[in-house]
Amino acid sequence: MLISALLALAALAPTDEKAEVQAAVDAFIAAINSNDAPELDRLTHDDGAAFIQGYVKGREGLRRRTTKESVERMKTSTSRNTERYWNPTILVHRDIAHFWAPYSFDVDGKRSHCGVDSFSLMRIDGKWILTNNAWTVEPPENCAGMGEPKP
Repeated sequence: MLISALLALAALAPTDEKAEVQAAVDAFIAAINSNDAPELDRLTHDDGAAFIQGYVKGREGLRRRTTKESVERMKTSTSRNTERYWNPTILVHRDIAHFWAPYSFDVDGKRSHCGVDSFSLMRIDGKWILTNNAWTVEPPENCAGMGEPKP
């Protein structure tokens, strides 16, 4: 009986860590959706970077910006953003985690793009912090094939 209980607890630990990682990503997305630059800054590593692979006409190719640049951009944003992800895959090993999920992104109520989010996280001082982020930017006409569930 004791062995069964210990095995059950061991099985829960990774799920709890995955839930913590998902909560960190959810807070990050909430900061994006509310243009909360101080919160975005708190949730990301100062030395982090974002890599964006664009497939939208006129914005094709790879772009890079630092976490600090993302925070500064958000400070001047007046748009109403709505990012939404679904069917995440979360991997955790000790203090490193990875989050991968398709997403959609609306600006001022209109579909801007969709793609795949790929976020690296590290547990630092007991908190999950986004260290490096990458995502694809697909044109709206490609979004139907991303499998987005109905709201």
